[in-house]
Amino acid sequence: MNSNSFMKNNNIGNDSFLDGQSPAVIFQPPAVLHINKVAVAVGLLWQPLRNDLSLKQQAKLASGNRHNLDLFRMAANSKQVGFASSREGYSSNMLAGANLFDQIISVDSWLAAFKLSEESDHWWIVAKRYGAIYQDKVFDSTKAAQDEYSTLINAPDWERKFAPGDWNIKDTEELRLVDALTLNQHLDLKPINQTKGWLVAIPLVLTLIALVIFVGIHLLETMESKNVQLPKSEDPDSQPQVERPWVGKSRIGEFTHICLELMEEVFFLSPGWKIDTLACSQDSSRYLVSASIKRNHSGSTGFLRQLAFKYTGNDIAISCNGECANIQKERSIPDSPSREDERLWQAGRVDTILRERFQTLHADLHLNHRGPRSSVQNTTPPTTISSRHDFSIKTRYGIREYADLLRDVPGIVPETLIYKPSNNL
Repeated sequence: MNSNSFMKNNNIGNDSFLDGQSPAVIFQPPAVLHINKVAVAVGLLWQPLRNDLSLKQQAKLASGNRHNLDLFRMAANSKQVGFASSREGYSSNMLAGANLFDQIISVDSWLAAFKLSEESDHWWIVAKRYGAIYQDKVFDSTKAAQDEYSTLINAPDWERKFAPGDWNIKDTEELRLVDALTLNQHLDLKPINQTKGWLVAIPLVLTLIALVIFVGIHLLETMESKNVQLPKSEDPDSQPQVERPWVGKSRIGEFTHICLELMEEVFFLSPGWKIDTLACSQDSSRYLVSASIKRNHSGSTGFLRQLAFKYTGNDIAISCNGECANIQKERSIPDSPSREDERLWQAGRVDTILRERFQTLHADLHLNHRGPRSSVQNTTPPTTISSRHDFSIKTRYGIREYADLLRDVPGIVPETLIYKPSNNL
């Protein structure tokens, strides 16, 4: 979908989103609403909450080109923090608008566009994905708002989508802004300097469900997706066959789920030892998870071996003159629906969509395109031709949620998933 999908109309959304009766909605540019004299802040900068930095340190890192960020509000899920600056018209005790939808919109993944004023062409695009705030931004023109909406709506698994009826977008609902918000006075902005530098702590859950993982994924794009006309021959066996390395491999959601399960099965604590790295990969027939364990001065290999067998049912391999150990566990790749018919995206689409999705979440994304290999002539059968994107992401939060952002991307071959308990990465 793109911005051309919208019906252009300069009078978009006038009565659908603003209520001419009580309660009154007054927009104060650049990013404050007044509803029945209650001030609501929109357009906050939302970041994953880090447990290794104070709020002041994290706000400084997040500032970028914005003014000094001196106000904050925790998200309802306690895994994000929204920052704002008093120099941009925000003040303490304003409510954080992106936090005020939960009572009216009960689903975890939703996208909405609201017109903020009849006097000016300002719009608010706000969204949540899997319970996390995904977008909270004000736009000063209808076109800019429509362009942003058309980009975000391409993300998979929206449970509800709200837009003005004038935009004529399929499968969207209309919702008035005054009906969408619940003005909860406990969700207001607070000054960062009043926290006195306390370190924000997140409980470390050893189930790995919410812990940080590095994911390596190959996004393969074949010449077939570019509509390249390959030479024809009367002999079917001589036809160039485009390789499909994703066929027979798990999809990203299944890969993440099974790898996390296996990591839980080999994760155990032993006095005098610490798990350095947990790594999971797949080949043509199995998943394999490996735990790399390092010894402290008091560690006993005999005791480690006993605990490993007790908690995992597996033996360990000792190396590094008794200073290192490794334990492995595997599982057969389950039967799953065929991936033969996946229609691949072109390189430009892969690059554009993934960067927009993950940069919106300020994720540490690495995406590199490798061009197609040259085919070798006069071979039987001819050498296959393919190109690919090498994709990796580092995150301290919810790898399941990040994996969900890739579920609609065809041709994915998950390769490795790594968790480092020593630094929650």
